[in-house]
Amino acid sequence: MKKQVRKMTNRTAGYIFFYNLIMVAVMFGAVAIRTIAIMAGAGSEQAADRAVGAFGQNMGSFLGILSIAGVCGGLLFLAIASRRTGLVREAFRSSRKMESGNFIRIFCVFMACQTIFTVAALLAELVLNPFGLTLKNAAESASAVSGDLPMFLYASLIGPVAEELVFRGFVLRRLLGGGKGFAIVLSAVLFGAMHGNFLQGTFAVGAGLVFGYVAVEYSIGWSILIHVLNNLVFSDLLGRLAGALPKTAGAVLEYGVPGFFFLAACVILVKEREKVVSWWRRNRPPRRYWLWAFTTFWMLLFLIMETVVALEGVSRL
Repeated sequence: MKKQVRKMTNRTAGYIFFYNLIMVAVMFGAVAIRTIAIMAGAGSEQAADRAVGAFGQNMGSFLGILSIAGVCGGLLFLAIASRRTGLVREAFRSSRKMESGNFIRIFCVFMACQTIFTVAALLAELVLNPFGLTLKNAAESASAVSGDLPMFLYASLIGPVAEELVFRGFVLRRLLGGGKGFAIVLSAVLFGAMHGNFLQGTFAVGAGLVFGYVAVEYSIGWSILIHVLNNLVFSDLLGRLAGALPKTAGAVLEYGVPGFFFLAACVILVKEREKVVSWWRRNRPPRRYWLWAFTTFWMLLFLIMETVVALEGVSRL
């Protein structure tokens, strides 16, 4: 069993490692092509320098297009890699009927994960500030609302759908050989690490656990719906509304909504604690599985790479 667990974990982490590299390569390639085109169309070296400088200053408006191109390149790679497995098709098959009451309870627990981000941000500042360091830039980057239309489409629709196809379709399904608990937890860890942001990653791990449970017990269609609802309504539109309101009203909305869901989730988890514990006891993997999984080559390399990226979010006060 050790060989089987290590093999499927190592291969899965390797695929995600190259998925990330391809996304980055496509984005840098698009920037390079655009820069060359600008320089070729300029009449002089001075005009080219000015045009390239202007392009760099306006990169934010191009970021959405770059992100969409990058994720499409990564998805194409995984689609080719899994073309004969039927993993994603299998993920869309409903295991159980999603009743409205279950959906509301699951959604409340998922939304409570927003509190993880807030608590992690506060704890990070308490630990880092005495050393003259901060994660403020990382927090702002993680919570920023989308800018232009391409970025809005990526952050609110294309990104969430792609992430569910990758992590709850491709990754989770490949890891089910180790059991439901193993697949859900490990796919959530990979999902969190992929963000390359310590604060956003903590939230993503919690969210990934909920997404994984929903995808396994119901179908990936439901995890996609929850992911899109969060990014579109509660991250983007709610953030815009809070920013448009007076400061006090905006703060009440920004912190009140997550606070409501957190309290609701606490009540739900207390009432359903026996079911939650029973499910985990039935589906948890042997402890040695974690050691085997987290000591594989591609898993270690991927986690190290994303940690290095996340460290860029640590800045001086």
